[in-house]
Amino acid sequence: MKRNIIVFCGAWLIGGSLFAALVVRQDKNGHIVLSNTLDRASGGRDGLTFLRSPRSHAVPLSYQQKIQTLTQKHDLRQDLVIAVAKAESSFNPFAVSPKGAVGIMQLMRDTARQYGVINRYNAHENIEAGVRHLKYLYEKYSGNIPLTLAAYNAGEEAVSKYKGVPPYRETRNYIRRVLSLMGMSESFSSPPSRTRTKIYKYTTTAGKTIITDTLPSDIGGTLEVLN
Repeated sequence: MKRNIIVFCGAWLIGGSLFAALVVRQDKNGHIVLSNTLDRASGGRDGLTFLRSPRSHAVPLSYQQKIQTLTQKHDLRQDLVIAVAKAESSFNPFAVSPKGAVGIMQLMRDTARQYGVINRYNAHENIEAGVRHLKYLYEKYSGNIPLTLAAYNAGEEAVSKYKGVPPYRETRNYIRRVLSLMGMSESFSSPPSRTRTKIYKYTTTAGKTIITDTLPSDIGGTLEVLN
């Protein structure tokens, strides 16, 4: 019977409940009863199991298909686009930010114009422009996702000005959210640059050739830097 309860409840929840919580109980006749309210006639909470319906993070099917097609076309990470759309608007094509960004990918007017978008509220136009803009930034910053997101949120000028992720709280929180949605940890610092090791070719006065990464302290012949 417990297995039947689990299967039945799972089917109910997968189908999508309109309620914030469900009460699942078995009545005196052995019937399974699901309700969004506590049955006062049941004699209290004894034997009741409370299940809270999970919040869905699923992408609407039409948008998922569009994103899949575009990311394959432009060779861009699908999880990046989905996470950005989720963080920007939760896939609401009519979302408008206080700064005037519109739609699923929250396009500003100039960005939309740059990619030929006529109607920013058109979900498919909006997504395509957002994908193309992300691809442009992703290539510009050599696949560095935090910098790509920083430029998408705060603009390329801000990234250039601060030579990395700007110190804006909004931008940093935005990057954390998108990375979290992608299942990645945050990292704002650029990887340390590796110091290039110089290789020397040293020829002594006796004609002996030495190749080394250490500059000779006593140079009596000829010295050539190989790289």
